[in-house]
Amino acid sequence: MKQYIAATAFCFAVAALVAQETAAAQATGQGTAATATSATASVAVANEVTKKTLVLTADSAVEQALNAHLDVQRGKITLEQAERKYKHAWNNVLPSITASGTGSESRTYKDSDTDTLSLQAGVSASLTLDLGLGSTIKGLKANYEAGKATFEDTVRATESAVRTSFYNLLYLKEKWDSAKTTCDSYERQYEQTSAKAKRGMASELDLLTAQVNWETAKPDVDSAEQTYMNALAEFLNTIGYEMQPGLEVSLEGSLDYAETAKAADYSLLETCVEQSSEVRSLKDSLRIAVLSRDSKKGSLYFPSLTASASAYPLSWQKEQNSGDESSSPNWSVSLGLSLPLDSWLPGSSSCDTIAELNDTVKDYELQLEQKKKDVRSATMEKLKEIEVSQKNLKARHLNVELAQKSYEMTEDAYNRGTKDLLTLQSALDTLRTAQLQLREEQYTLISNVLDLEQSLSLPSGSLFE
Repeated sequence: MKQYIAATAFCFAVAALVAQETAAAQATGQGTAATATSATASVAVANEVTKKTLVLTADSAVEQALNAHLDVQRGKITLEQAERKYKHAWNNVLPSITASGTGSESRTYKDSDTDTLSLQAGVSASLTLDLGLGSTIKGLKANYEAGKATFEDTVRATESAVRTSFYNLLYLKEKWDSAKTTCDSYERQYEQTSAKAKRGMASELDLLTAQVNWETAKPDVDSAEQTYMNALAEFLNTIGYEMQPGLEVSLEGSLDYAETAKAADYSLLETCVEQSSEVRSLKDSLRIAVLSRDSKKGSLYFPSLTASASAYPLSWQKEQNSGDESSSPNWSVSLGLSLPLDSWLPGSSSCDTIAELNDTVKDYELQLEQKKKDVRSATMEKLKEIEVSQKNLKARHLNVELAQKSYEMTEDAYNRGTKDLLTLQSALDTLRTAQLQLREEQYTLISNVLDLEQSLSLPSGSLFE
């Protein structure tokens, strides 16, 4: 008993000492409050000066990305190369032209008086034509047309990816806001429970539970914020901006955009194969492979015509001993026809080359047939996902409405003392979960519709009202 009394007295003494130190610290803090307030005000003014706000919509983000995205820039370069080769295809029929000039002196070893001086200058040209030239030029045109289509696909894919990322940011922002709202609700519940505990209307366990819920919700807010900020920094980098200190980004848009999605249109199955960018790309590859094979055949199996001409208007010679000079301009023209005989021999390298090109054509044909089936199947699955998502969206709205009413009724009952804290917290968790499920379903629907638009080469927004 004496030990218990001594321990109790010691605890009171420690408590009194702590109270005195706390009072002293408060007094010191009051003495420096004015200085701290002044410093805080200065920092706030500085922040106001350096703070910048970047307002982004889905359309403005797409516009910026199309100017800065690496894939789009590289696609432009590739397209320009293909266009240049096609527009300059006429240079395949230009002859090879060479200009030459020579001067010489020949001297006899024993008699230098027999030196001979000579000068010659002229131009020569040659040209070789074969039956593969036409296919070569057609191949350049096919490459250019395929390049244009590929560049358009790159633009559509970039736009779809940027829009999807934009709405993903909106969803992550909703999760962050929901975490903050939940934390604020737990803080309010703690304050209410604390007030009730002081009046003897709430137990110590209820108060501790409310405090634990509040403290546990704080890290969730930090985690949701970090996830959003990381995604935002990556998004800005994608569209050509850099995340800088003091930069605030305002996203203007809403996941409610999902409500404008049109009902799943199964008539798209009739045209999905023709509209598919993947099918079109394989068709282009097949056409280019056929032209490449035909061009090679023309070069390896059929005769080629070679034409050459030369003219030497200056052909002068002088003998130093006799002083005789002579000038004999000359020219020549020749035509030749050559036939590669080794190409007709079975097992020759030329035969193997053509066989490999035939294999490439057959492979593309098989890929094309399979891709048509895959596209139709994938379109069917995507339409079904859109249909299911739209049905789920209606159920999510009803679930949020029910959870909202349930929480309001539970909160009112808790304030009147007819419901306990755990029931109120359960109702709040149910409401927040229902709200996030609604937003998640909206984002899923938007993503599916954007994917379908991109895969069928449809303009953005075609499947929205």
